[in-house]
Amino acid sequence: MTTIYRKYRPQKFADLVGQEHVIQTLENEIATGKIAHAYLFSGPRGTGKTTVARLLAKALNCENRAENKFEPCNECVACESISAGRYIDVLEIDAASHTGVDNVRENIIENAQFKPTKASYKIFIIDEVHMLSPSAFNALLKTLEEPPAHVVFVLATTELHKLPATIISRCQRFNFKKISPELMLGRLEGICRDEKIKVSKEVLERIILKSDGCLRDAESLLGQIFSLNLKNIGTEEAELVLPSSKIDNVLLFIDCLNKNTGREALELIKKLTEEGEVLDQFFFDLIEALRVIMITQTSGEVSGDYSADALKKIKALAKEIPTKKLIRLLEKTLLRRLETKQSPVPQLPLELLAVEFTSDVNSGDDEPDNKNPPAVTNKKPSAKGESDSGGETKPSGLTDSIKNVISTITHHHDAPKTSLDEIKTRWPEIAAKVAASNPSLTFILNLCQLKKIDEEGLHASFPYAFHRDKINEPKTRKAIENLLQEFFNEKISLINEVVKTEQPSPEKSSLNELIADFGGEVLN
Repeated sequence: MTTIYRKYRPQKFADLVGQEHVIQTLENEIATGKIAHAYLFSGPRGTGKTTVARLLAKALNCENRAENKFEPCNECVACESISAGRYIDVLEIDAASHTGVDNVRENIIENAQFKPTKASYKIFIIDEVHMLSPSAFNALLKTLEEPPAHVVFVLATTELHKLPATIISRCQRFNFKKISPELMLGRLEGICRDEKIKVSKEVLERIILKSDGCLRDAESLLGQIFSLNLKNIGTEEAELVLPSSKIDNVLLFIDCLNKNTGREALELIKKLTEEGEVLDQFFFDLIEALRVIMITQTSGEVSGDYSADALKKIKALAKEIPTKKLIRLLEKTLLRRLETKQSPVPQLPLELLAVEFTSDVNSGDDEPDNKNPPAVTNKKPSAKGESDSGGETKPSGLTDSIKNVISTITHHHDAPKTSLDEIKTRWPEIAAKVAASNPSLTFILNLCQLKKIDEEGLHASFPYAFHRDKINEPKTRKAIENLLQEFFNEKISLINEVVKTEQPSPEKSSLNELIADFGGEVLN
């Protein structure tokens, strides 16, 4: 079965949605015959780059195209073969799978020397051209700069910044933009009419919101909706295909965070988890709702793909939440969402957001924006917090506590099975291997005293901070830990500490410190 986005791929320039600034220029060039030897199409995925490249190829090689016209006939052998992807004089190359210089020489440079078999132009469409290797770009450069008269290059990329400036400068460049929601809505409604399937406007707007300006994604999602095999599709039916969190839950969560009611927020997260909510989607909807609230505060106008009741709640939240607090919440939400993929517990990042934000009530950001700034008074630091230079008490160590909780969950492990005596017995061998690659560490490793081994790792003490810092250097510490794993077949972390020894006389102390600073030792 043909997918929707392939079935409705534009077959002429008039069928294209958006990109008018690109289409008008190309139409004029085709009609007047003033064709560039190389084009560069850049922009987000799913915005029509490859489609326009194929239309350009059809228009240039169409057998029935009238003079001073630009539209292909879509009836001749050339048009039908190009549409089917089997025309011998139009070569589509995926640079992602043909990155090497040999592929460029065989598929492009050598092939470009031969005249087209039937067509007027031999056209090379290179998709995702930024994936070519530097050597491949260098090989392509000469041909791209001075191609034969019968050759036209069309380069397409989603990452323009990865292309060498020498390549960009030799192409006629067109920037494709994201498709506007209005144009996408008209396109999707037209497809629904052609397919004789009624889809509610709310569902179509939801599809547009999720596709983020990518028309191909929108058409693909619409095809999934059609797979329900229903003639009338509303929001309830669409949720079987489109995972979406209820906006009421999102707004309730925001309200809990604003009112610092962490317990209610955690209960809501528990409920969502038990109901099988897609938490990554919840994060997405949460960020989008916070963005709409922020825009509402700034512009005074509330808008978005929400019901009238939801928009009313958004407007109320925009009035209640101080701007600084809203920005801080949005920033923290963006950071926590990045942790969803790595978290050992799926709901943990969302729970941390709730606990961290609702407990941080002493932050100055929660105050209204410069309306009634609190008077600065000289207060003594409390037992639970520290005082900054302005005299205000800083929040307690809640953030540190949260970090400790995360560390406990993600890094907790049992104490090593290897005993301290076993390590002491083989420590001279370990020290010798380390010193073999770095002789300057010999004296420091001989001064090292192994104190204990527990769940944290092997505790080693040194008489001076200089010694400890030298062993704590990432390369040195990693080498010792690797040797410990090699000798004892288990991972043992190295914990380096400074243990002060008896204080010698002032003269002797100064001499010893000077010797230690230079990594030396007293011989007699």
